[in-house]
Amino acid sequence: MDTHQVESPDMSMTTRRRLIASLLAGGAVVATAPLFAGRASASSAGSESAHRDPADNAALNACLERESRMVATYRKAVVGLTEHDLAAMTLILDHHVAYADALKGYLAVDVVNPSTAPLASPAGSIASIARQLAALENQTATIHTDTIGAIKGLDAATLLASIVTVEARHAAALELIGGASPIAAVGN
Repeated sequence: MDTHQVESPDMSMTTRRRLIASLLAGGAVVATAPLFAGRASASSAGSESAHRDPADNAALNACLERESRMVATYRKAVVGLTEHDLAAMTLILDHHVAYADALKGYLAVDVVNPSTAPLASPAGSIASIARQLAALENQTATIHTDTIGAIKGLDAATLLASIVTVEARHAAALELIGGASPIAAVGN
């Protein structure tokens, strides 16, 4: 009789940095996609196509406002963090910077200067602020998802959809760090 035993990997995935890195691995690639898509769309701002609708500009500017405020929130959150925690939160901050830049690039001359006021003032260890940031990530993903349902242009919908997928990963990673079970973390 043959028996098979699953061996665990030599390296433990228990550190916060490894946890976040594994959950966000695809996020870094996805986060840059909207940036490049936005730049490409901005360069063709003068040409009208079925993929772009000027009626979407107000909604996209509202999404840009939210992303800019998320950037400001994460800039507050990284203050005082060290080593692995700082690296993990900086990665999420960089994603939000890329989202804001992608939306600005997409909107081009139709961009409205967004607020830079943070949505919250998270301070302390990553474990103490993780749930607060996860809630903001979930709210932001919901705002963008609702916007996708209301806009007309395919390019704008694609841009927002690429942002939402990464924000869902952010929320799940932060929920886990905040102490949620894996099932609860992905259920949000």
